[in-house]
Amino acid sequence: MSTKIISETKQELLKRTEVKLELDHAKKPTPKGEEVLKEVATVTKKDEKLISIIKITNKFGSNIAEITANIYDNADAKTAAERINKKKLLEEERKAVYAAKKAEQEAKEKPAEEPKTEEAKE
Repeated sequence: MSTKIISETKQELLKRTEVKLELDHAKKPTPKGEEVLKEVATVTKKDEKLISIIKITNKFGSNIAEITANIYDNADAKTAAERINKKKLLEEERKAVYAAKKAEQEAKEKPAEEPKTEEAKE
């Protein structure tokens, strides 16, 4: 995949740079968001956490995709400007609660197992 920057617009108020790129993906399907994110990060030499992919468009039958991305100056600017996806936020909270419950169960099971191993050694 080869990538070239078409335009770069600095948006001082939002502390970001809007970048439009052209990605050539010969004989391959349109790349997924994760692949595009990595490619934009390598071309612009910025951290992936500060980049937000806005749009990936591909004309029918073409091997060239147009990408619109925002590159933020810092993480605070990104969280302030981006929309919050409530579904992802709830999913992350559920995962955190599940991980905490699992850790508690493992902590309860470990003390019960340890005395048995000590008795077996004696």
